Amino acid sequence: MRTEEEMMKLILDVAKKDDRIRAVTMEGSRASKNATHDQYCDFDISYVVKDIREFTKDNKWIEVFGEILIVQCPMDWYNSPYDYEGRDNFAYLIQFKDGNRIDLTLRDCSNIEEQRNYDEPRMVLLNKDNFKELKPISDESVFYIQKPSEMEYYNTCNEFRWLSVYISKGLCREELYYAKYAYDVLVMEMFIKMLNWKIGVDNEFKVTTGDHSKYLKRFLSSEELERFHGIFPNGTYEDIWNKLYVMYDYFAELAKYVGEALGYCFDARETGEVRNFLLERQKQSGN
Repeated sequence: MRTEEEMMKLILDVAKKDDRIRAVTMEGSRASKNATHDQYCDFDISYVVKDIREFTKDNKWIEVFGEILIVQCPMDWYNSPYDYEGRDNFAYLIQFKDGNRIDLTLRDCSNIEEQRNYDEPRMVLLNKDNFKELKPISDESVFYIQKPSEMEYYNTCNEFRWLSVYISKGLCREELYYAKYAYDVLVMEMFIKMLNWKIGVDNEFKVTTGDHSKYLKRFLSSEELERFHGIFPNGTYEDIWNKLYVMYDYFAELAKYVGEALGYCFDARETGEVRNFLLERQKQSGN
């Protein structure tokens, strides 16, 4: 596997030798001091180019970066095809066979003005034309957990309990994927929001758990992390029922904690009544 130094040299050498490439920036985890830095980090690179059409007309040019395992162009998708005659941004997500990955975004010089509003961490690696719009950014506050409004807090609690009933319906009917989807995707989204808010409360809302909460373990004790792992069920109906109550009670504790810290009302009545409803439905189903 090529080293970080080798990859960075290659990325910059390609840009320096090609007069059509006028600037290079790096975003993503490698530009963020608090992100995880290891061999699995992508190289999130942007090339600012004179005429983007010179690059998008033939994708073979990206082979200069190495032996490609698989590539994806998210801006040219079946339901939103890219206009190759236009000058909109274009991205190549490139996984190389040696394990490295470059997420390369092309930005046309004609669109450089939009970079004035960029607010995520960024390193400026090369700026041949001294574009004033390309400024290095070290501030990571854009990623911080945001304190919820009282309405968002209420809606999240209500949605969690509402969707819990969906899980019970799927379990009673023995519709495994429906129940698992409601659990793993719909309800879990509400749970993760509340867990993040609890972390935010404990850290004055000046931290981030990262994309898809990948840094949760940084903020949970070993006991809390074990409890969190314990809410994920296996594929049996019995275990999903059991874990539903485990997650339900865990969420209630988190919601009460967050509500008290922020001065928001925690609805203990609705919490208890919905839980009793779930128990009664399970009993009636015979599961």
